Amino acid sequence: MFKLFKLCTKRSLFKLFNLKLRVAPLSLKFLLFAILSKVFTPEVYGTYTLVTTTITISIFVLGLDFYNYSIREILLSKERKINKLFNTFILYFITYFIVAFVLSLILIGIEPSIGVSYNLFIIVAIICFSEHLSQEIYRLQIAYKKILTANLVFFSRSFFWMFYLVTKVMFFKEDIAMEFVFLLWMIFNLLSILSVIIIYSKSIFGSYKEYYINKYYLLKGLRISLLFFLGTLSLKSIEYLNRYVVDFFLGKELTGIFSFFSNIALIMSVYINTIVVSFELPSLIEKSEDENINNYFNRFKTSFFKQLLFICLVLIVVIYPILYWQNIDLYKDYIYVYFILIVASAILNYSLVYHFYLYIKKKDKLILSLTAKSGVVNLVFTLILTYVFGLLGTSIAFLITAICLYYLRKTSSQKNGYD
Repeated sequence: MFKLFKLCTKRSLFKLFNLKLRVAPLSLKFLLFAILSKVFTPEVYGTYTLVTTTITISIFVLGLDFYNYSIREILLSKERKINKLFNTFILYFITYFIVAFVLSLILIGIEPSIGVSYNLFIIVAIICFSEHLSQEIYRLQIAYKKILTANLVFFSRSFFWMFYLVTKVMFFKEDIAMEFVFLLWMIFNLLSILSVIIIYSKSIFGSYKEYYINKYYLLKGLRISLLFFLGTLSLKSIEYLNRYVVDFFLGKELTGIFSFFSNIALIMSVYINTIVVSFELPSLIEKSEDENINNYFNRFKTSFFKQLLFICLVLIVVIYPILYWQNIDLYKDYIYVYFILIVASAILNYSLVYHFYLYIKKKDKLILSLTAKSGVVNLVFTLILTYVFGLLGTSIAFLITAICLYYLRKTSSQKNGYD
């Protein structure tokens, strides 16, 4: 009995430690968002958020959503795992090369059109590649149950450079340039990738016999991943397209205001993916053929809801102290936008429960159809309502889209076997 209690205690402490390794950088990122909104003018902050939004979108574009195919193949079939991993990363590096070539042509041919220098353009490009690669490495480590290593690398990559910036501004009252923020981001990304290569060097360099191109795996994966990729683009357009629309119709200043609130609201998505999805979804995939899958799924759904409710309450509570500390009236004038975004983000995130049910049931075409329909709804309503009602219209369009996607995902899951 004592041994059982001791084992349970160790597991709880292990889970808690890993949770802290994930939550600490997220909390610091939250603080950094707030600090930069105070340090930068709304116009500069608007440019900063558009660049970070572009980086976020690039992570999904560069991966072609191949992860959704590869991880399902690796978890459900243990054959040729090393070769599958090798071909997956070969595909990623080919994608990086093609995108880098296109970007080099852009650099030669035209001035960057987002208000940044050539140096910053190159730094941001390197961040895009390294951020995607780091994310894929993290996902694989979680799938292979290398949870502690994954979270230690993630913590080192994300925490220290943000901690340095926060300390520099809050305690030493020093100004920081936007380019310096991205430079630190790039350096720590590259260092984290190097550390992973060193940690797994024995496995990487000791499995060279499995390093050959498998055209069948790549072509099949690309064909299947295309559905996920198109669906992801539709989904990410729902989350991020509105910032570009606001910039087009309302200018950089209001883009900074909207992006500030949107960044905080989207912490909800980051939290859910970090705390719930990354840890629990791989186990759910492994049980997808079990006759009791609905029971497992209901437990997943309950955990999902509890975590979602917790992060919603946290985000609602913290906004007023941030605005008081920030002391910029322009942000306070648009506080209603924030609360609409919180409600919309909560609905959108909870719809993921039904998305994952369809995913483990391999309803890939249906997933694409649902997100594409919602993406069209989002585009139409965002353009019209932003033009007519400004930021209020933008946030309402996001809420309408979230409700639409929730309804489509839930009804589709019920039609495909979910009680």
